[in-house]
Amino acid sequence: MASTKQLVFQALNSALYSSQNPAASSDTSKKPDSVDGFISGQALAEKCGVSRTAVWKAINSLIKDGMEIEAVTNRGYKLKKNNCALSEKQMLSFVPEDSGISFEIHQVLDSTNLECKRLCAQSANFRNPDGSLTEQGKKLHLHVILADTQTAGRGRMGRTFYSPAKNGVYMSIIYIPQKAIVQPARMTATAAVAVCHAIKKVFSLEAKIKWVNDIFVNGKKICGILTEGITNFETGRIEAAIIGIGINICEEDSGFPAEIAKIAGTLLGRTNASDKRNELAAQTAIEFAKLYNAQENDFSSPAAKRIMQEYKERTFLIGKTIEISPVIDGKEKYKAKAVDITEDASLVVQKEDGNIVTLQSGEVHLDSASFSNFLI
Repeated sequence: MASTKQLVFQALNSALYSSQNPAASSDTSKKPDSVDGFISGQALAEKCGVSRTAVWKAINSLIKDGMEIEAVTNRGYKLKKNNCALSEKQMLSFVPEDSGISFEIHQVLDSTNLECKRLCAQSANFRNPDGSLTEQGKKLHLHVILADTQTAGRGRMGRTFYSPAKNGVYMSIIYIPQKAIVQPARMTATAAVAVCHAIKKVFSLEAKIKWVNDIFVNGKKICGILTEGITNFETGRIEAAIIGIGINICEEDSGFPAEIAKIAGTLLGRTNASDKRNELAAQTAIEFAKLYNAQENDFSSPAAKRIMQEYKERTFLIGKTIEISPVIDGKEKYKAKAVDITEDASLVVQKEDGNIVTLQSGEVHLDSASFSNFLI
């Protein structure tokens, strides 16, 4: 459950965002609680369901934590814009205290996934003989690595993921389940749904999913997900997973590199939205942990079925003719109609000769006309 300090910080952050993005408000008939990012102590108390004294104590605690908060008589409180830097304390302010989620921030990394692998390699064992997590395993489970920028951000098959400084969220989550990971594709599917939830909560935007690991908003790819496993060679089991997530929030004035400019997009165009990076990173981690914990090792549960149903509903390929490469970067290609997503996140297609094929991996492509025809 969120503390008063967490609630106050979230309200301050929301007030600042609303002042910078007035069109984001979903209720234009309601009088705003804030003006120019300021929100009164009374409004904070009402929003958080606490007393004015509790708000004052929370504000002072946030200032001690390093938050820069402006206080003006008869106007209230306001977060200063220079809170946009990635901040562990800001991220933790959004995370329930009993979540087990931890954050580690780097200004520059080659890749957050690679840094997670290096951390995991330093651990002799994730589990004790009885199956419980070792102390190191506990520290690594739900540990999130973030970078302000990546010099070698990666997508599938080692492709480059463009990671400009301060314009997005580049993060990797280490997940060590109670047992082995038995359906890796479900982890990617769960991460995709989690990102969609986080985008909705933070930016009030609806996102769609392109099988198997891409997130789209307004017809443009704004996020890629790369899931990698840590395998125990003695048992052959996948002991842990690293879920790499890169989300484009805003665009540099110079735009995207030519090779990705046609397909790549951002959540908010060239608007300065970097003050929301901490909240988006935190909410993504929260949503992933919540969704995957609910179904871990029980994929027949109602929770698991709901997640896959949402994944299917958000997938915009169903009913469309697509070009398929069964082997990523392979020469073989054929056209087929996407007809379903299975419970284990496989894509079911019908080939032109009528045969039904189930794909567990591969690449699919839509032409530009098909992209323009789906609504977000």
